[in-house]
Formats: sequence, C-alpha cells, structure tokens
Amino acid sequence: MKKIEYIIETLAPVSLAEKNNDNTLYVTKKYIPGSIIRGMLAGKFIKYKNLINAHEDEEFFNIFLSGKVRFLSAYPVGKNLKLLKKGFSPMNIPLSLVCSKDGKSIKDISLNKQITPGYKKMNGFMLKDNNEICKVDVNTQVELHMARNSDKLRLIGSNKDGRIFNYEYIEPNQFFKGYMIIDDDVVDCIEDFLDSIDLTNIHIGRSKNIQYGKCSCKMGKSLDCDIFKYNLSNKNVYLQAITPYIPIKEWQSVDEVVSSLLSDIEKQLKKVGFNVNIKKENISILSTCEELSGYVNVWQSMRERKVAISAGSLIEFIIDKMDTDILKNLSEILYSGLGCRYEEGFGQFRIWQSMDDIKIVDYPTEVISRDNISDEVRKNAREIIHRRIILEVRKKAIMDAEKINPLKSKNVLNRIERILLSNYKEETIKQEISEFKSIAKDNLRKIRLNGITMYDFLFKDLKMPYDDIKWEKYLELDGNKIELLKNDLGYNVFDIDKNILFKEYWLWFVKHLKKRN
Repeated sequence: MKKIEYIIETLAPVSLAEKNNDNTLYVTKKYIPGSIIRGMLAGKFIKYKNLINAHEDEEFFNIFLSGKVRFLSAYPVGKNLKLLKKGFSPMNIPLSLVCSKDGKSIKDISLNKQITPGYKKMNGFMLKDNNEICKVDVNTQVELHMARNSDKLRLIGSNKDGRIFNYEYIEPNQFFKGYMIIDDDVVDCIEDFLDSIDLTNIHIGRSKNIQYGKCSCKMGKSLDCDIFKYNLSNKNVYLQAITPYIPIKEWQSVDEVVSSLLSDIEKQLKKVGFNVNIKKENISILSTCEELSGYVNVWQSMRERKVAISAGSLIEFIIDKMDTDILKNLSEILYSGLGCRYEEGFGQFRIWQSMDDIKIVDYPTEVISRDNISDEVRKNAREIIHRRIILEVRKKAIMDAEKINPLKSKNVLNRIERILLSNYKEETIKQEISEFKSIAKDNLRKIRLNGITMYDFLFKDLKMPYDDIKWEKYLELDGNKIELLKNDLGYNVFDIDKNILFKEYWLWFVKHLKKRN
C-alpha cells in the first residue's frame, strides 16, 4: 500500500460551503474535503482520456470508483511550508488536548483521564511533530453578493426583490496538505495519470465560474505507508479519527458505534490469521458528532445526509499480545479506511498515544520574494510608499509646530513659505533665507523646537527633526513586512530624496505656525 502526498495553495478566494442555519450566510469549511479532490481529479481524468461514459472505462473505475484509492482531506498548513519541511504534519486538534486560558500551556487529558482545572477545550487544526505542537489558523473573509439564482437575474445582474447573501471564503495564499492512500495494483496507473496532467491551475468549491476557487496543486511521489508506532510501555493508546467516520448501519449511541467499529477491526485481523481480543467495554471515548452531506454535480442533487463521528475523536484501544506483525496488519486496515464512503477519505484512523511535556511552537514567518513583479507595479508601489512617508513627514511637522509659541508677526513665515514653494533645492533655499535682514533672522531665533532655534536648524550643522526617524517603523510595519517590501521593491524603498524631506517638513511646519498666529 502506497501514499501520495499533495499540497494545495489557494490562489483566489475559495468557498467550500457547508450546512448552516443562516440562509443569508454560507460559511466555508476550513479544510479541503477528500471528496473535492476526488471530483477535481476525476474531471481531469475524463478530459485527459476524452471519456463519454467514464464509469465504463477500466482505469477510471479502478482509480475513482473501486475504492482502491482513498482521497484524504487536505488540512491547513498556514501561509508557508517551513514546518512541513521540518517533519510536522497537519491534523484536527484531538479532543483530548486542552490549553490554559493564556494559551501558553497545553495538556493531554487522555494521559490521566482527568479534567484539568483552569484549562479549556481547543478547536481547529494544528501541526504536530512528536511532542511539539503548533496551532494553525485559517484566514477567512465574508463577501456580500446579490441573490441571482435564475438565468434571467444573472443576465440582469441584480435582484428586484433585493435579496442578498454572504459568502465566507478562505483567503488566497494559504497552503493545505493531504494525501491519497493507494492499493499497490493501481499505483503505476495513477502515477502515469498525474504525470500527464497540469495541476498548476485548478478550481474547487463553489462559484468556480466567477472569482472563486482558483488553486494550484503539487503532487509528490508515491511512498510506502508508515507502520504505526505502538509503545507497549504506554498504556494510554487510542484510535484517533483523522477524518470523520460514517458507520455503515444506523446508530443511536456512540458506545454502540465504537463497539461495532472495534469488532470490525477484530474480524479483519482474524481474516489475516491474528486472533486478538480488543477491549470494548469500560473504555474511554472522547468524541463529537456532525452531519455530513454534499452536492454531486453529476447527479445535480444533494447526497443523503449522514451522521458521523467527527475528526479529532479518540477511542481507547486496548489489545492483548500486540507485536510487530499485528501492528503491520492493523496499519493496513486503518489505512484502507472503515465505514461508509471510505474512498472519499472518510473513516481514517491512526494510533494516538497520550502526550506528556507538550511543547508549543510558534508559527514561523517566512519572507517570500516574488520575482515576477512587473516594473510598472514596482514603480507604482514605491510611489505609494513614498506618498505615505511624505504624509507622515507633514504630520510630524504639524505636531512639532504645536509645541512652538506663536510669533506676533508672520511676515518672515510668509517669505519662507514662498521660497519653500519654489523649485529651489535645500542649499538654494538656505542661501535665500541667509540674505534676510537681521530683524527677520531674530524672529527665526525666537522659534525654538526642543531647545534649538529654527535659525540654528537651518544654518548650523545639526540633525533635522526628522533625521533619526526610521520611516519603515514609523509606518507601523513589523519586521517581516519590512523585509518583504525590501525584497520585492528594493532595499532603498523607504529612502526619500533629502531635498523633498527638507521642503515638505519645513513648509508644513511654517504653514501650521502661520495658522496658529
């Protein structure tokens, strides 16, 4: 049994609508379900082989309909792949993990099976490597749309009744990682198919025919599925649902589902020659339930709604006489999937062993340099930053002028303003002011900023009031944004011509002094 990992990057807003009681808001899933990956690849396969009745094609049947390939969901990784390269894997946060209210400590209650005071339940997704954990957030936004369900309303472009709805969507430039579990006899077939198609421009989710859903997908090479680790000295071993589990039969209680699930695993182990006894009563179960549905485009209809055990649920797993051979076969059973719709990635379980001394890892920041920025875009971006810096220079000048006692006369200020509004550069402006009469110069000596006169600022070798300001930090940009802008737009992006700084600062300084007079 092999696995092929894949990474999806959102290039545009992506809406993966799920059930919601609010008719005016379509919320989005925060991960990419395996059924969407399966449907996307099936559509690519049909185009690749020009199929009309796809289900009659043997290769199509083997890959997409036979259950020999399980398409697992892609869980969020964040805005870069730095932790993936270090060996971290994304998953739903197990229900046994709780965090302190300040978020600085995480504990696993499956270790001692006791609720820890002062801690609260964790939700969402995480990246995990051994005992290191990093919580991952999915950035989403909400966008307003007019309701235009009929073709006539689509042509008009509006709704006469004024009906609206809101789409929640996943923001662009985020990564999701999943993988496919593949039976050995179809590995070559699916590898040939994946090597022959272009996945750099795919569309998933709702509203693919407008601005939503554009992504890129990168497939890895086929690898052997890992055999799960099982520490015999650790008695706190659980089955962790990494995708929702849909029982085959209708059910009323979680205990009933768990007993049936463990019996199914027992039977499958017996088929391969291992008579094991898995404890089914008085075991710890941490679980939540959810309703699953979905829209099948081929049928133009909704799927039957099913109640499933949610991903992140844990079932205590006590088995007698565990050894390497049993563990190898157990791994294959769990990779194969259990319950209904296993070909879409549902019913995937892994071994979870209680964690102690959990370390919280901060999500890494990574500066991405974009080499494909056009000269025109780069030029416009630099101009925007320069305009913003000039606005801050003016604000600084006005704030400094507020500290000055107003002059009784503003004649000298009028003369300086006219010179500053000219096309003269700094040296010429100073030369013009140096020719003022002594009375005007004395008035400039009465204007004091932080103990230094305006006359001294202009004619002595002193630092100007704005000289020590780091404009990139003055604009409230953090270190990563500063580095990103420098990479994209040049390391001198925050440098302004000294003549412009001089004229802008003193012009607005003088203007505000005049206003105060």
